[in-house]
Amino acid sequence: MRNVDGEWDEVMAVVKRAIEVLQADAPRVSLVLKADIRPGYTGQITAKVERLEQHLDQ
Repeated sequence: MRNVDGEWDEVMAVVKRAIEVLQADAPRVSLVLKADIRPGYTGQITAKVERLEQHLDQ
């Protein structure tokens, strides 16, 4: 499982490319996609990691 954070079109381009790479060697590719869309918020994955690191340092 991987997390990708960014603008919709950029993220979907990464997903598309990953599928294309897998299809080159596999007869079947399965994809489960979960999106957390929050207008006005950016960089939440990085922020979450930073909050976790701050908590661990305490």
